[in-house]
Amino acid sequence: MKRNKLRLLGVVASVAMIGTALAGCGTQTATPSQSGSDTATNSTQPVYGGTLQMDLSSQFPHLDPAKAYDTTSYEAVLQFFNQLVTYQGATNNIVPDLATYTISDGGKVYTFNIKQAKFWNGDPVTAQSFITEFERVLNNNMQSGGQGFIDPIIKGSAAYVAGKANSVSGLQALNSNTLQITLQHPSATFLYVMAMPFFSAVDPSYIAAHPESYIDLHPMGTGPFELASYTPGKDYVLTKNPNYFVKGIPYLNKIVFNINNSPSAVLFHFEQGQTGLISWNQGGIPSEDYLPLSNNPTYSGDIVKKTEVSINYLGLNCVSGPTKHVAVRRALEDAVNKQVLVRILDGLALPANQIIPPSMPSGYEPTLPAQDQYTYNPTLAKQLLAKAGYPNGFNTTIYTDNSNPSDLKTAEAIQQMFSQIGVHAQVNQTSWNTFLTNNETGKQNMFTLAWIEDFPDPSDFLNTLFNTNQIPVNDSTDYSNQQVDALLNQGALMPAGTARDNVYKQAQNIIMSQAPWIPLVYPVYDAAVQPWVKGFYINPNLVDPLQYMWVVPHNS
Repeated sequence: MKRNKLRLLGVVASVAMIGTALAGCGTQTATPSQSGSDTATNSTQPVYGGTLQMDLSSQFPHLDPAKAYDTTSYEAVLQFFNQLVTYQGATNNIVPDLATYTISDGGKVYTFNIKQAKFWNGDPVTAQSFITEFERVLNNNMQSGGQGFIDPIIKGSAAYVAGKANSVSGLQALNSNTLQITLQHPSATFLYVMAMPFFSAVDPSYIAAHPESYIDLHPMGTGPFELASYTPGKDYVLTKNPNYFVKGIPYLNKIVFNINNSPSAVLFHFEQGQTGLISWNQGGIPSEDYLPLSNNPTYSGDIVKKTEVSINYLGLNCVSGPTKHVAVRRALEDAVNKQVLVRILDGLALPANQIIPPSMPSGYEPTLPAQDQYTYNPTLAKQLLAKAGYPNGFNTTIYTDNSNPSDLKTAEAIQQMFSQIGVHAQVNQTSWNTFLTNNETGKQNMFTLAWIEDFPDPSDFLNTLFNTNQIPVNDSTDYSNQQVDALLNQGALMPAGTARDNVYKQAQNIIMSQAPWIPLVYPVYDAAVQPWVKGFYINPNLVDPLQYMWVVPHNS
């Protein structure tokens, strides 16, 4: 299965007032179940009109929902497409999006009643709109990162994937507006999965008429904003969907993503009032800009912080090179001073001691078993290297990407730490797109990366990233352990609760003892929001919809 990694990417948003469009105040608002409830910037009366501009650090790798699994693609697709269900504001609560639903047969049958909605071209959304997308995700040729979330749990998915069936028996259109999904067994996470962009409504006729390469650049969705234009290397222009099925939103008329990877320009735009928001979604304020902003009394009050359910880590290949030896991987773990990495990130992180972040609702272990407790100990690291047959260390390469300046600083700090135990690493930095391609094809034996939760459950970290069936792209360290696989597969069949949590803790303990990752830090999300930008809120599942944001008249 193939899946792009979720990654922290800095984004900068700006707002420009257009003519007199901001003069009118809206009388309609979204329903409370969908609007943001934990906003950083609130105003009682939304304002319609205006343009929100963003300095985006890189282009979107994918705009096809079946392929969107890095942060920039993920968040963009959520503006263009809708799913069966979504998250309520800044919470983990699942609420209807394009469909209401009922659950029957002991949690194995989900019946979705689809709302009246249209694609941008006027075609109606039907049950087949979802079946088409599910089949695309399950098609091996698509190499979608979403495949493993519904195969084999949806009845008949395994036969479809294997080419033994022409349709998925567990996906049935009872009529044009009723979709029934039958599972092999109850799932504690199925509704969370249905909120992911992989499982968006797509227009079957549009899909049939265009090749995948075209669809990946020219989406046809139902979302609040339409893609009006894309100029490579320059910008994306989004315009308001006048027929959006949720009445009263979006508030903005236009969104412009300017492709700009210059932290100095990011800071300048914000200080000049040209930008209304630094770091839309999970990106974080660029490290070069955080201290100037936080130390400036004019802007320090505009900074919003929230602990992420995410982890930055160093991946170590488990089947090739020196890191195929457990002792080498454990040695490298002992060579990393994580407090130094926290300082590099201006204190906007916590040292990571395990895979599951402490902000995850379940799965985090306050006290780890002794064999899983790594401390900064270069002396022990050298001893472990010698035991593994590398008394003089070895040469290696740390791969990273150029989308966030802090990534290079982190890689260079680790490079220096490794040199203290005789491991001499070069740092190879590439574009985000190149990094993803190389990583998902196993060409990077040692790499820095981050994982942000898809949904609030430990399986999203453990099963997705360490189950053997996720090699090579999700489990891109090629880690494989039969006992871990058995535990992860067992957890997938269990209802939510303490017993299930304990199964995932057992799996994590084994993984930690074998060190396929070096957990580095748990990031703290930060954003700078001008007081004239309203409706911004942070959702822990990377769903911070732009349709709820508006701007008020101001002097910039």
